[in-house]
Order: sequence, then C-alpha cells, then structure tokens
Amino acid sequence: MIQDFRHDALTTFHGLPIIAFAYGDAADVEPADIPEDVEAWAWRVGCEDMDSAAGDRIWALFVASVDTTRVRALTLSSWDGEEAMSGWDDARDALLADASRFPNLEALFLGDVSSEMTEVSWIEQADPGPLLAAFPALVAFGMRGASALDMQPLVHENLRELTMQTGGLPPQVVRTVGQSDLPALTGLDLYLGTSIYDGGAGADDLADVLSGTAFPALRHLGLRNAEDTDALAALLAHAPVVAQLESLDLSLGTLGDEGVAALLAGQPLTHLRRLDLHHHWISDEMIARLWQALPEVDVNVDEALLGRDADRFIAVAE
Repeated sequence: MIQDFRHDALTTFHGLPIIAFAYGDAADVEPADIPEDVEAWAWRVGCEDMDSAAGDRIWALFVASVDTTRVRALTLSSWDGEEAMSGWDDARDALLADASRFPNLEALFLGDVSSEMTEVSWIEQADPGPLLAAFPALVAFGMRGASALDMQPLVHENLRELTMQTGGLPPQVVRTVGQSDLPALTGLDLYLGTSIYDGGAGADDLADVLSGTAFPALRHLGLRNAEDTDALAALLAHAPVVAQLESLDLSLGTLGDEGVAALLAGQPLTHLRRLDLHHHWISDEMIARLWQALPEVDVNVDEALLGRDADRFIAVAE
C-alpha cells in the first residue's frame, strides 16, 4: 500500500523513488537535472517550500520539459507555497486539462505535502472523482487531507489501491467510500482520525466497508489512526469483511487490551498473513496472547506506548 504517513512527504510511491521536479526560485523558473529514465521515477510536482513559484508555472514547465507519456506515477504537492493548504481544485483542473499527456499514468497522489508546509488537517481537498474518470488506467490513488472535502462515490474499473491520509476523515466521506463502485479494489487504507478535526466515523459510517460486499476483491483493510481503536476492534471481531482479508491494519491509533481481547474473542484471524497494530497501548501479557493465538501471522506490535504515555493519542491529528 501507499507509504505510511506521519509528517513527511512521500519518498516512494507505486514502488518507485520520488523525484521532485527541479526548478529555480519564483523569479527564475527553469528545469534542471531531468533524468533520462523518466518511467523509473514517481514525479512530485508543485511547491517544495514557501519561496517556490506558483503551482501553475511549475506545472506548465513540467509538462513542457518532461516526456509525460512515460510518466507512470505522479504526486502533486502544494499549488501555492504561501497557502499550502488550498488550491487543490486548481491543481486538479490543471491535471484534468492535460490528462491526454499522461497515457501511461498508473498511480496518482494528491496533497503530497509535509507538515513543514501545512498541517494535514488544514489541507482542503477537491472531489477526486473527475480525476479517476480521466485516468482509466490508474491502479493506485491516494490523497492527503480532507478539509472541505465533498465527494461523490468513486467509480473506477481498474483501481486496486485507495488511500486517504487525514487527521480527521469526515464520517460522510467514509460512507461515500463505502458506496463507491471499485470492483478491482484489493487494498483500502483510511486514516479515520479524530472528531476534533471532523473525523470519528462510527459503526454506521463503516457499515458498507465492513459488510464484505462493497469491495469483493478486497484483501487488505487499513482502518488506521482511529481515536477509539478498541471500539473499532470490537466491530471487526464480527465484521464479514475480515474473512476475505489477508492483511488487517489498526495501526497509528489507540488500541489497548480491551480491543485485542475483542479481536481474539471474535471470528478466527489465523487466515491473516499480517496484523499491523503498531503505535498501541497493549500490555506485554496481551501481546503474548496474540502471539500464542496467531503463531503463523506476522503481528506488528512495534511502538508500544503503554509504559511511556498514560493518555492515548492518535499518531496523526493536526
């Protein structure tokens, strides 16, 4: 799935190393150091710092300087260095206008911005539906931030990976994802976040995702960065979708012994290849129970916080 997020911009995407499109400062925009093996890189285009030229100038230079017919993976960073949280509708529209220049685009990520530029919960996103319609060959799509996001159910025949990285994913967006028509989807990662930043999806919001019927090809489910991961684990203990999974990810949230006990008391998890629980408040005794119950499962319990922080918190908030 798409690279884990805490604070930084992506360093890899779609199995390729990221290369930031090189340009001069705002007064002297010039391309530089463009590699010949265009298809071997995931290209990040946009403002890299507060002093960058405007995104439209950088984008125009990118499509004029790089053989975009060979670009397989693309991420868009900030469209405005000084207002890095906004401008995503302009970025989306620029890509839509040049969609024919990217016949081989397989992977797209919006909002590839580090916290040095803007906090994730400040990023104002635009409905990605038109982009998915414009790029039928996409197999991976991700976006960071969900402020002001108003989206329709997504429709795409070939998309296999969908990731939404937020400090708070609005419950109505979670419901919309569950109503999407994505028959090829094998991996879904949702950073649910906190209600302080408009997150906090509950059982009703997740019903379609957990039903097992919304995405019949799903093999990986990440419900990450959740403010009440114990309650989420209790839902998953009896959720039909779990039986079809190979990988389940409840990392970056607030999981403790209560949630693990619910998982172990629910449906079998021995069919999983991987169970990712890192960033947690699970006791050593309960970790031992996990390992005993799931000896063939790769259980990730890194980043234990029980002995260091009494108050639980999600990994990505503001």
